[in-house]
Amino acid sequence: MKKIVEFVQSFVVITLVLTGIGGLSYNLFRENGWMEAIVGKLWDIGTRHTLIAISVAITATIVFTLWRQGKAIHGRTSKLPDLIVYAVMAAGVYFIGQYFITGAT
Repeated sequence: MKKIVEFVQSFVVITLVLTGIGGLSYNLFRENGWMEAIVGKLWDIGTRHTLIAISVAITATIVFTLWRQGKAIHGRTSKLPDLIVYAVMAAGVYFIGQYFITGAT
């Protein structure tokens, strides 16, 4: 029973993290998104998709590494990895809630 609870907990955490990364990436790089509002229309469409893929891969790798290093068996002393994962999970909850409430991203 304990293994099932741990699996479900890990599944929920990973789902929220991936949803958070996806939602943040989508809002950052979409047409009229956050990045466009900050730096204007500097990229053409081909470069934008490449940058999205690279940034999502880098972010997912960093979050996964921080999550794996944050396990109790590794004897960590820093709370920063936990805070980053919690922030991305909170973003995931927000984007899932926004999708179910409004039906849009």
